[in-house]
Amino acid sequence: AQAKKGGAVAATASSVWDYLKKEGYAKNWKMWPGTTPMYQGPEPHGAFLTTYVNDAALKSINAKKGKFSDGALIAQDNFSKDKKLKFISVMYKVKGYNAKDGDWFWAQYKPDGRVEAEGKVDECIKCHVAQKGNDYVYTSKLK
Repeated sequence: AQAKKGGAVAATASSVWDYLKKEGYAKNWKMWPGTTPMYQGPEPHGAFLTTYVNDAALKSINAKKGKFSDGALIAQDNFSKDKKLKFISVMYKVKGYNAKDGDWFWAQYKPDGRVEAEGKVDECIKCHVAQKGNDYVYTSKLK
């Protein structure tokens, strides 16, 4: 997640939220390749999901090397059964942040930006570790 050339976004919920808002991720970022808006999702994320990726994440997915590069950011809009936005889940790859668990910074926000969880979130890691061989992501294969 490059805020500008040479400067990465800090691994804090407020910095990542500010970056998402400034970028207008839901309007300006590409969706995860092969997904559509409001695809069916599993709990705990929501009945419907829309998953956006920044340029670094998109390049990593398309490279098919099995791993995301530093600065890759995934923002997932999580919707209820009646298609109302419940929260936004974020995975942000930060070199050296948490090597034991893939160097992912995790965050979850209410639609208004209030932070529900951030950092090395146990609930996220305990589920996503099942996809350790796919760099902790479920959406599609990275190889």
